[in-house]
Amino acid sequence: MHSSTLLPLLLTALPTILAYSGEMTYYAPGMGSCGISSSDGEDVVALSVPMMQNGADPNSNPRCGSTIGIWNPNTNQLHHATIVDTCQSCAMYDIDVSSTLFKKVAPDGDGRVKGIDWGGDRVGG
Repeated sequence: MHSSTLLPLLLTALPTILAYSGEMTYYAPGMGSCGISSSDGEDVVALSVPMMQNGADPNSNPRCGSTIGIWNPNTNQLHHATIVDTCQSCAMYDIDVSSTLFKKVAPDGDGRVKGIDWGGDRVGG
């Protein structure tokens, strides 16, 4: 199936997949706010403070461990990442991913890529 025919199918099957659009940066994962220890070789993501909506115990956040889809319209590719952390410096719809995932999503990116679309069923839409 070609990527041009895959996008409409994804939009039908997963209506929140492209719910948000923002900048993507990368970071060195470790012990995240979710209480999950991750390494750079994993496809993990940190969401902004307003998107995470951490309560008194961020380890019990229902977003922790859930998966989001990340779409780069420049490459027409969809990737998935597990939410493990909170990005303190991210704007509302920005995401921070492992450097390994960053290279997959934006192979020509220079550390910050604008216009990255993402979403998932546990982060609204």
